[in-house]
Parts: sequence; structure tokens; C-alpha cells
Amino acid sequence: MSKARCSYHHGDLRNALIVAAAELIERDGTLDFTMAEAATRAGVSAAAPYRHFADKEELLRGVRELAILGLGHAAGETVSEHPNGSLEGILAMGHMYLDYARDKHAFFSLMWEDRGDIEERREKVAEEHGGFMVLVNMVQAYCDAHGNTQVNSLHLATQIWSMGHGIATLEANQLINLFDRSIEPEALLDQSVRTMLAGVVGAAA
Repeated sequence: MSKARCSYHHGDLRNALIVAAAELIERDGTLDFTMAEAATRAGVSAAAPYRHFADKEELLRGVRELAILGLGHAAGETVSEHPNGSLEGILAMGHMYLDYARDKHAFFSLMWEDRGDIEERREKVAEEHGGFMVLVNMVQAYCDAHGNTQVNSLHLATQIWSMGHGIATLEANQLINLFDRSIEPEALLDQSVRTMLAGVVGAAA
């Protein structure tokens, strides 16, 4: 019995359908499934999904929320394996992000593309940050430990995330080594993050 069916039998049809849709995406690596396929996987009638979702787009938004939670969980697990504020922990966060983009490419695309609800997403960012605030806290702890207590950790974490996201996106499109065939994503990210952080620490000296 699938996870979706188990959830449904506990009376949570909405979440069962979200899990069913996520399982289809995981299996096929694409968002090209139908509402009827999600219903079948959840073990309900083709009409059942419309009790909770107006259309497939609304169902995908539920899947996106699940993917963001998954990324946040991965971020939490990653930092738990390293001392708070350590350079190794910050770099490990970057590697985790690159791995997620590779292994969950359909979900990664779904998470960050504009699907007509940007303003709503901005309002919910405190709840659905995909582990970004974990990175902010790591960056703040790193700077505090190196004598720069005045750093804007939110801004610096955004710089680091932007770098990682750009690398992940270029790699997904097979363009990361378009100009320099020797480029390795993790090495490029590590070098860039080290340079950013060294500049911040140096500014405090």
C-alpha cells in the first residue's frame, strides 16, 4: 500500500493527494501527470481531488510546500552534523543544496519558478523558507565568531544562496562548464563562499 493510500485511510484526503502527486513526480522526474493519475495513486475516484483542489495547479502548490519542507529538513540535518557557525557547516549547506537540485530536479524547478502566486508566497515566506533561515543563523554565528558582529547576516546569506542557486541552475541546464570545461560545481561554490566570508572577516579586522 502506498503512503498516499495510508494517509487517506486516516481521513486526510488532501495530504494523501499531495503525497500521491509527489510520488508521481519522483517516479517520472516530471510534472506531467494528470489529476486522474494522482487520484488513482491515492486510491480514490477521479472526482475526489476536486473536493480539495480547484485544479492541478493548486495541487502542485501543495506539492511545492512539501518540497520546501523537505529542503528545510535536509538543511536542519546538515547543520546538525557540524559545529554552529563553522565554515565546514556553511559549505556543507551549499553541497546539500546542489545535491537536492540534482536529485530532485523536478521539485527544485517547481519550488522556484513563478506559478502566478508570487505575492502569496512572499506573505508566507516566514513559514516556507526551505531552510534559508538555517543558513542565515549559520552565517551570523560564523561572523560573530570571527569578530564581525555588525554584519547583515540576511544580506550575506542571500549572496551565498544566490551563488549556490545560480550554480545549481546552470548545472541543471548543462551550462556550468560552457566556458571553462574544468569547472566543478562544488569546488566553484566553495571557492566563492570562502572569498565572500574572507572579505567579511577581513573588513572587521
